[in-house]
Amino acid sequence: MFPSERRWTLLLAGALLVVAGLTLGPAFFPAAHAPTVMRVDLPPPAQVQAAMPEYPTTASVQPLISGRVNLNSASLEQLEALPKVGPSLAARIVAGRPYRSLADLDRVKGVGPSTLQALTPLVTF
Repeated sequence: MFPSERRWTLLLAGALLVVAGLTLGPAFFPAAHAPTVMRVDLPPPAQVQAAMPEYPTTASVQPLISGRVNLNSASLEQLEALPKVGPSLAARIVAGRPYRSLADLDRVKGVGPSTLQALTPLVTF
């Protein structure tokens, strides 16, 4: 092989590698894309208009709760007075403080959908 033929062969091989790299490069190293931001109006939040429950009182018995119970500051006795809350669940609620929403309360073991539905109008955070 003559020196000029060898030079052209190397040049052709180099050009072939450059073309292959430009062709296959995006497949191996894709370009990062910025996320698209869409402006969509959200529907208004549903308003919960739950009436406050009335607790019966007598001359000798006053209810432990009047109005809403703050889960972050209520005593064990006040928590036990809530429906579907016994001594062990009240202790777990106290151990899981602080609470900011019903989602935080839902993480407590023993609190399920029916308990959340019963406690929603009775508790605050």
